[in-house]
Amino acid sequence: MRNYGELAIQSEGFVFQAPKRGWFWQKPPPPFLAAFPAIERVIALKLDLITIDEVVFDIWLEDGRGIRICESAKGFIELDAAFAEHLPGYFRDWRGVVIFPAFEENRTVIFQRMRERVY
Repeated sequence: MRNYGELAIQSEGFVFQAPKRGWFWQKPPPPFLAAFPAIERVIALKLDLITIDEVVFDIWLEDGRGIRICESAKGFIELDAAFAEHLPGYFRDWRGVVIFPAFEENRTVIFQRMRERVY
């Protein structure tokens, strides 16, 4: 089975460890750390990989960093549940919109943080 990375959900955020790529002596990339309050936007979409479709989350943080996490990563379902718990206004029913119809990307914003404007 191919390694698509691993998520660790914590009370204040999540940690994603991407798999090691390349030669056996190379180190894996550093973990991606994100606190729930720092998440600005989450988009769910479906990638057409010819023989299968892959659902992914594109996640952007307030500091400008972003990451794409595939549903094949260990902990993806737990991450979705943690988003529903910690992100106000999270669109919990995104699957029906993103998964169907087939052969479509169905890009959907499932969370957008609303910041108070300062004038």
